[in-house]
Amino acid sequence: MSTRSGVALPLALFTIVLAAVMITAVFYVGRLEQRMGNNSIAATRAFEAAESGITAVLNSWSTTYSGMLIGDTRTTGQVTVATGTNYTAYIRRLNSVLFLVQSEGRFQVGGVPVTRRQVARLVRLLAPDLSPDGALTTRLGLTVKDDARIDGADNIPPNWGFTCAAPFPSVPAIVDSAGPIITDPNCAGGSCLTGSTPIWVTTQARMSAYTTFGAVDFPTLAGSAERVVSGPVSGIQPSITGSPSQCNTGDVNNWGDPLDPSGRCWNYFPIIYSPGDLELQSGYGQGVLLVQGNLTISGDFRFFGVIVVQGTVTTTGTSTGRVYGALMTASVAGLPDGSIGGAAQILYSHCAIDRSVTGASVAESLRERGWMQLY
Repeated sequence: MSTRSGVALPLALFTIVLAAVMITAVFYVGRLEQRMGNNSIAATRAFEAAESGITAVLNSWSTTYSGMLIGDTRTTGQVTVATGTNYTAYIRRLNSVLFLVQSEGRFQVGGVPVTRRQVARLVRLLAPDLSPDGALTTRLGLTVKDDARIDGADNIPPNWGFTCAAPFPSVPAIVDSAGPIITDPNCAGGSCLTGSTPIWVTTQARMSAYTTFGAVDFPTLAGSAERVVSGPVSGIQPSITGSPSQCNTGDVNNWGDPLDPSGRCWNYFPIIYSPGDLELQSGYGQGVLLVQGNLTISGDFRFFGVIVVQGTVTTTGTSTGRVYGALMTASVAGLPDGSIGGAAQILYSHCAIDRSVTGASVAESLRERGWMQLY
């Protein structure tokens, strides 16, 4: 009698093995898909962190970058965007107007970076076209009295000789569009006004000259201000911090250092903005000062750069303040006329204007070939 081997057991075993392989493959593919998804999320988060670094640098462009030497590099340090993601941005000066802003974003697990992405953007400085035609520019007239002096000769500030070119030609002491310019007995006949001419009456002193500066306007500059001030201001002076010492740009009373060429804040030219009336009492600073309301200089305040006032300007009888650069007052209709009195001096300085305007440049990304992903 012959025997026949069954096939049920081998077939069952084969089926079980095949099912196990298929189940294992499904789990493997699922696990692989999950890892790919996690990697994609990590890469996206790192990329977004890098993009945040670029945006943050452009939105909070520091005027200290304008004082960097060609080839210098600065960093923001590590900045946390959200849990597990951060960036570090680097700003490198390529030439007088171009910067390379490079940002590396990281996604971390347990404090260890698992994914990095890096992007860069080419940025150029957009300097406001602030080039007043006189030491003081006004629309609706003012009074010059007491021992005040307005000088349109190109004055080189003390200790600035090494960084300033030879003096430029003189400009008018006062540029005015409507007048009247009143000079009291101490300045009879404009005796306290010197320059290429004491008073130049021209329609160039129109309202737009106080609100539009080439490709940059007043609100844009005000929005880029590193200092927002109001009311009486006193005790303005440079300060340093850290070791090695650096210019303390976080100090609200630090408006740069126009007096000490060897000082840490020599190349710091902030944009200062006052949304209302402002009174300057004591101290000294440099840069571009924007005043939405009226400006009063009541003490021994010294400013080096450009001052643009939408209202009126008054220097009181106790004022011994000085402005090296230029002052522009829109003298909005309906307000009392401004007056330059006391022993105040407004001294035109092409060098102070040029340095402050360059320092107050606004950063703008190049429209073509301005962005790149490095990895």
